[in-house]
Amino acid sequence: MSYIARRSNVFRVLATLRTPLPVSSVRYSSGSSSKVTKEDLEHATGMERAELEAEMRGETLFDRRGLVGPFGTREKPVIVPSYNSFRPVGCTGGLGDNEHELLWFNLFEGHTHICPECGQFFKLHREKEH
Repeated sequence: MSYIARRSNVFRVLATLRTPLPVSSVRYSSGSSSKVTKEDLEHATGMERAELEAEMRGETLFDRRGLVGPFGTREKPVIVPSYNSFRPVGCTGGLGDNEHELLWFNLFEGHTHICPECGQFFKLHREKEH
């Protein structure tokens, strides 16, 4: 087989590999949809399943909105709810001149954390499980 024929075969194989799949064969995750399907529920376990079941009842099990309120001080820290003894927290410092880049830290039960950038105080409040 000549060099040109072999090269032509290689390009034909590569072109076949680059051919996109038809849209009907692509499966999109239902996680981006706000509707819970029977299949989602069949595959979910633990807290994920509890969250999906609550969503089906029209309830919100976990509030994922950010905490908004007054600046946390030593006397009145920002109270961060959690079902665990720790929780990752992100601080942006507030609005206007107090705002800084997002800083992440772990907040642990029984300890007050001070943001090293803005000096805001945070305290974890352990909530009872549902």
